[in-house]
Amino acid sequence: MNKYISVRKRDILLTGILLIFTLFFSALLQKVYADGAAEASGIYVTEVHVDKACYGLGDTVTVTAVIKNASAAEWSGKIYLKIFHNDQLMDTKNTALSLSAGTTASKTFTWTPPMEDYKGYLVQAYTKDSDSKTTAIDVSSEPSRFPRYGYIQNFDEEIKKNTIEDQVNTLTQDYHINLFQFYDWMWRHEVPIKRSDGTHPDKSWLDLFDRTISWDTLTGYINAVHNKNAAAMAYMMSYAAREGYTDYKVSPSWGMFKDTGHQSQFDVDFGNGRYLWMFAPTNALWQDFICKAYTDVVNTMNFDGIQMDQMGQRNNVFDYNGNSYDLKNSFSSLVNAAKKALQTNNAGKGLLDFNIVDGTVDGWALEDIAKNADTDFNFSEIWWLSNNYNQLRNYIEQLRGLSGGKAAVLAAYMNYNMNYGRCYEAEDASYNGVDVATDHPGYSGRGFLQNFAQQGDYVQFTIHTEEAMTYALVFQYGDKDAEATRTIYLDGNKIGQVGFHAKGNWDTYAHDAYMNTYLSAGSHTIKVSYDAVDKGAINLDSLTLGEFEESSIRLADAAIAASGASHIELGAGLDDVTMLGSEYYPNTSKVMSGDLKTAMKEYYKFITAYENLLYDPEITYSDQGNQYISINGQNISGDGRPGTIWHMTRMTEEYDILHLINLTAERDSEWRNPSAAPGNLTKLEVKYYLSPDAPISGVYTASPDYNGGGSQELNYETGSDNTGTFVTFTLPSLEYWDMVYIRRSVAAPKDGIYEAEKAVKTGVTVNTNHAGYTGTGFLDSFAEPGDEVTFQILAPSDKQYALNFRYSNHTGSSASRHVYIDGNYAGVLKMSDLSSWDTWENAALSAYLKKGVHTVSIYYDGSDSKGINLDSLKVN
Repeated sequence: MNKYISVRKRDILLTGILLIFTLFFSALLQKVYADGAAEASGIYVTEVHVDKACYGLGDTVTVTAVIKNASAAEWSGKIYLKIFHNDQLMDTKNTALSLSAGTTASKTFTWTPPMEDYKGYLVQAYTKDSDSKTTAIDVSSEPSRFPRYGYIQNFDEEIKKNTIEDQVNTLTQDYHINLFQFYDWMWRHEVPIKRSDGTHPDKSWLDLFDRTISWDTLTGYINAVHNKNAAAMAYMMSYAAREGYTDYKVSPSWGMFKDTGHQSQFDVDFGNGRYLWMFAPTNALWQDFICKAYTDVVNTMNFDGIQMDQMGQRNNVFDYNGNSYDLKNSFSSLVNAAKKALQTNNAGKGLLDFNIVDGTVDGWALEDIAKNADTDFNFSEIWWLSNNYNQLRNYIEQLRGLSGGKAAVLAAYMNYNMNYGRCYEAEDASYNGVDVATDHPGYSGRGFLQNFAQQGDYVQFTIHTEEAMTYALVFQYGDKDAEATRTIYLDGNKIGQVGFHAKGNWDTYAHDAYMNTYLSAGSHTIKVSYDAVDKGAINLDSLTLGEFEESSIRLADAAIAASGASHIELGAGLDDVTMLGSEYYPNTSKVMSGDLKTAMKEYYKFITAYENLLYDPEITYSDQGNQYISINGQNISGDGRPGTIWHMTRMTEEYDILHLINLTAERDSEWRNPSAAPGNLTKLEVKYYLSPDAPISGVYTASPDYNGGGSQELNYETGSDNTGTFVTFTLPSLEYWDMVYIRRSVAAPKDGIYEAEKAVKTGVTVNTNHAGYTGTGFLDSFAEPGDEVTFQILAPSDKQYALNFRYSNHTGSSASRHVYIDGNYAGVLKMSDLSSWDTWENAALSAYLKKGVHTVSIYYDGSDSKGINLDSLKVN
């Protein structure tokens, strides 16, 4: 388990030279890497993008820059391109261009990346007379290494080919989505493709909820995805069949039951005569049946792999023969059978992931999937066991740790079941045939409108919109007895009908009645009318223009990415892109504002360009203590507390990586909840402790919040104090999320001995008053709960290591200390009482370490005892 301690640290004053240079670089934030470009009125690089979602080794990247001359004179100059991998400039290009006044032109560049797989790059396009625009490049032979998972959920026959192409182009070019989950596209869960003649796929079919699935639309999306070198994943339920499954050669003897006499099969009842019945994942006959369905899907529709879903925890499960069934440890058997079948069928179409439902630390089915399942990446739906930021972080770290660094994608539904957006109260609208009441609690505003029950009754809202886009009209209502409908008019024109659903009493208010419509900027009327075609009685409380709350999205995405996972949230839909707010993907009762879309473009560009600093399997983690960092004048935390700057430290062989997430305006730590926009903090004086055996060659900062994600080099100073060796720098700005990465080299010391007096120290002091120590001294006063010593070590290779802590103990009895590796509990050291304080002995633990940089902390936990002196740590 991770631990958290609060440590007081001494602030330092930066020198005048450092402050001057920092202010200078802050003023140039928007000009980084731009060769001194100065804005000239009317000349703009309006856009830059690449042609594919990701590239294979040896592929040529085509970069397109769009330049606009909005001035009154002809312009001639050069367009420049720079390509970076983290802080390293990889290539420069330029080409000449002349633009007449008031015209726009595109220029393309080609670039062949180095023959290194799984690398991210940032591209910057600019002229001498304009600011820059940026995009990102992902060179990955398999998109599952760094999955940026999107979704497609509407396969109606009315969707036109150009709409399909526009939606996929937007998601791949603007948001860098490289895998697409095709959600609820199938006819039946056990027989996905409908073939009325027994051989050829039908031109269309109805899904579980009677939505029309068009073959041409479905395959059109698959082709469009492939044209962008992205992967198409077929969503499939892993162990379920629909009602009437015996007609399709599925046997109940393969099922899972609630009783020993196989009378009550586990199911999900959708309330409309539709069911999903569950089958035992380890049953060989079920495995053979469903794996044939998977390979048929891949062969017939050209999918690239399967997204396997499940229904979550079920207790007291029995097989058909009445035997107790261990469901949580059974899924890897089915996953591995599916992977083998897909690979045997077509190795190039064998991508596979499995949904770990209700993901949380030590969660149900987690260990079986993370350790044993042959998935290409891990997928996990988050419900109510990981509600706050730090629970997400801890879960991501455990999931990646158990799976050996495999990529992780979270389905975390933002602003879930919240009626958020600009609200218009029904009692403030104009109306006919209804009246205001307050006798059913739970309404918003001053009351609600009742007696909305006869033809001719209506409620008309006057609303105002700031931007032209597709909106969600969400109606909050009460409906006691029966399903109801109302006809909706926009500015006097009929636009559709909305259904209202019976809740069994008048005191229950729901907001599941909505419709989407395009609204121009300005004022509009929305009329809710009981027409001749309508039915039922409702109480109407309000109309909300449903939307996602921007600050909560940006903070949650920062937390997920900094923790080492990505977030499935963007899909094809309204105005080319929509956001996922529900487990039922077609739900569009909340929409993205223009500002949120812009922020998401910057975020996805950032996680693509810096994928190696965020997601490489070799990245290791530190613990959540404050011993590594202080920020002058700011409250900090390692556990995502509201009102703080939340810090996370990660390490590679080349870098220490420090993530800072601005939670200073947060009211709580719940990632789903709407948030206050954080203020932009400036000139943050940061002090960061790291290994004395790691000489620094550069300090850089990058953020999705400014500068197009480009890296900025910071001035820094190094030094040491009673705590350890540190680097200081001034961070120019922190809005939502900044990443600081410190280039340094780490070498293992002679004989693998790390001296304790050089480590990061909390509550202990250096002394030399007892003979026999190594190095320049030892640590004493290691005697109180909260005292800690943290080593940064280098493991030269993957193997089992002995960690030998050289100590002295002359307290009269044995002492103990907890040890954490990369923030995770590794064991308890037992240190025997010795003959004197001048006598030294080793206490050892064994740990398997992957090649790379790690932190090893020896910590005085509340359950530990006795004071010790600590001399060194030997790693061999």
